[in-house]
Amino acid sequence: MEDSSDWYEEQAIGLGKRFVEMIKKTLVLTETNPEAFPKTKQHFREVVVEDFPYLIVYRYDKGESIVNVLHVFHTSRNPKLKYRQQ
Repeated sequence: MEDSSDWYEEQAIGLGKRFVEMIKKTLVLTETNPEAFPKTKQHFREVVVEDFPYLIVYRYDKGESIVNVLHVFHTSRNPKLKYRQQ
């Protein structure tokens, strides 16, 4: 995320900051209503980051009320990598 923010900032002043703000906004949305987004492969969920070609890939443990973010994922990457745990 930091590398992406730096790249966007090089493209236009303030764009990197906007990218980080949109990621944070999306994370708050995810935390506030984690079941709002459909389950995909392996019980992961995905939410699109507004204005940027990114997804946040996460799992929600309803019993523990925990959102575990797996990736902030650029949509141009190989989609098979979305669910790969590091």
